[in-house]
Amino acid sequence: MRHCCQFKADEVYCLSETSLSSSRTLALGFCPVCGKPVAELVEYNFAGGMNKISAAGLNAQALMQSVKEDIKYSLKQLNFKNSKSKPYGWRYGINKEYRNGVIKQFACDFYGNKEEVKKSKSRK
Repeated sequence: MRHCCQFKADEVYCLSETSLSSSRTLALGFCPVCGKPVAELVEYNFAGGMNKISAAGLNAQALMQSVKEDIKYSLKQLNFKNSKSKPYGWRYGINKEYRNGVIKQFACDFYGNKEEVKKSKSRK
């Protein structure tokens, strides 16, 4: 059952602090080999040590249920919230020329957001 410890997380939740630990995260995903749900809880105690709990199958569901009340936010929601307004992350440029000789430069990202960066007259 060693293969269930190595997985790519589909969802990562940030959890609230407890009296014994801080910086708590819960990663959820599926094992690429057996297809079972996998959960991994990582906690850092105030003495500087790390506690890592990995569970697969029914134990993963029990681990999820035990920390469900401590969830503050998910990283997917945070990234989506940042990506809805202005270009976020990797950006590329688009130059467009209009009929009256005005060239507009736009910064675009891969989420579909667009922002005008510069506007200038063409030199014809």
